[in-house]
Amino acid sequence: MQVELSAVWTLVAALVTIAVGRRINHAVPWIERGNIPPAVTAGLLLSLVLAGLRAGDWLDLRFATAPRDALLLVFFASLGFGAHLARLASAGKGALVICVAITVAVLAQNAAGIALAEAFGEPRALGLFLGSIAFLGGHGTATAWASSAEAAALPSAFEVGIGAATLGLVLGGLVAGPVAVWLATRSVGEARHATVFGPAASAPGPEREAPFSSDRWLLPLLWLLVCVAAGPWLREWAAARGMQAPTFLAVLLVGVLVTNLADAARRPLDTQVTDLVGTVALRIFLAIAMMSLDWIQLVEKLPLLLAGALLQALMTVAIAVLVVYVLFGRDREAAAAGGGFIGFSLGAMPVGLAVMRRLNTTFGETPRALLAITLAASLYTDTVNALIIAALFRWLGG
Repeated sequence: MQVELSAVWTLVAALVTIAVGRRINHAVPWIERGNIPPAVTAGLLLSLVLAGLRAGDWLDLRFATAPRDALLLVFFASLGFGAHLARLASAGKGALVICVAITVAVLAQNAAGIALAEAFGEPRALGLFLGSIAFLGGHGTATAWASSAEAAALPSAFEVGIGAATLGLVLGGLVAGPVAVWLATRSVGEARHATVFGPAASAPGPEREAPFSSDRWLLPLLWLLVCVAAGPWLREWAAARGMQAPTFLAVLLVGVLVTNLADAARRPLDTQVTDLVGTVALRIFLAIAMMSLDWIQLVEKLPLLLAGALLQALMTVAIAVLVVYVLFGRDREAAAAGGGFIGFSLGAMPVGLAVMRRLNTTFGETPRALLAITLAASLYTDTVNALIIAALFRWLGG
């Protein structure tokens, strides 16, 4: 029996899934410590149950795609609003080091993914879903690119991207901590390198309304919708000039333009509100995506996924040690930055921050590393990752 849920019931199912995932995470400590999103935890379990029901010809449950597509655009608009270029420039050499490492990681992860796909006899473009789409990007980015026109010829792209992103979350939590501790114990010359970083300039923000004041929410929501509406126009304008890009990338770039124009005009947007809206959109989006997972495709690609996860872990650790740790100054701050870099490059930003906090408990505070990782990862990663991936898809011919 096939049942197709409406858009509203799909949203209801997604919210229930997140609520169940939160309970599971609280009940299983290692999942909580690994910073696995509740939508991923319960979504994986529900997708397994649905796969069993579908295999037994009892129930074939289908979810509406319209809510997922709309939530994706809202999420990427909120990412664009976070890309304050002036703040990134003010963070000094530390943030520059992390930006360099992120760029190297995007290129290296995708090169490794393409090589691995070729070795397994898969299309080269599928290697991007074993690269920075899944590992540096995560579940949201993997789902976004899997539904793009560029991946239309890759029917297993969604399952490969989601599987790789899930393995990356686990590996990020397992690998980053031990490597960071090892680097911290061998750190030398901390005092000599203490001036590597410049202080970040911080300006007092404009006075805001109370968090739950409707007046405070109106303007940020307006700008979010402007980006969602203007993104397709930008995409069509670029396509007419021979530059192909997915709609969510166009929406992100509109968000980057809007927030930096607002900063230049000294009328910064209320990104606390847009971040919250984007986070909610991402959580619901992830729940819908995970519930729709095809386990038959995922199991078929398991050897490829395991090989990719191992290769990417080795690659990311090498970048953390040879680029981040060395350029950061080979001290305790550098060790913390290396651990944080591994955490968010393999898994997600919360994984990287959790690793740094645990390291601080043992070896002392590392405020400059925390600042550099937080700013560079949040303001630079998604934009440069999306631009390079779009260029690689064009190079590979989609």
